[in-house]
Amino acid sequence: MNAMIKRLRELGDEELRMVSEAIDRELECRQERRDPISESARRRAVERSQSYRRSTGSSAVPVKFAGTPGRPRRRLAA
Repeated sequence: MNAMIKRLRELGDEELRMVSEAIDRELECRQERRDPISESARRRAVERSQSYRRSTGSSAVPVKFAGTPGRPRRRLAA
């Protein structure tokens, strides 16, 4: 990090402007390349979590379950 700061101090105004523009272009490219599927997957995960919380009446994060089939399950601490 110190080496990068030292190098930036050595650059002239024109070079700094070029570096700044290159960083801006890279950020724009990365934002355009973001996968819209990951956003929808995140949204579905949030909806599943909210559905779970509504069905259990809990505001806690989902935890592991224990119990036998057909019997009420007890929540265990994770």
